[in-house]
Amino acid sequence: MVNATKATEANPQGFWLFLLKAKIQKAMGDKVGAKTSATKCAEVATEAKNDEYVKLANELIKSL
Repeated sequence: MVNATKATEANPQGFWLFLLKAKIQKAMGDKVGAKTSATKCAEVATEAKNDEYVKLANELIKSL
């Protein structure tokens, strides 16, 4: 988890990193953190015009 956080801090435009972090948080039972990370993923992916990651992030949010 620490490495995922460092990765998102080092690359704040890396929407794929926020999705990975959200998946880790979900697996660890941190639903609030997972929702926050997935929401950030969707925001950054929208800016990058990457509809696939927006979809994946929204699916993860719905599964919480």
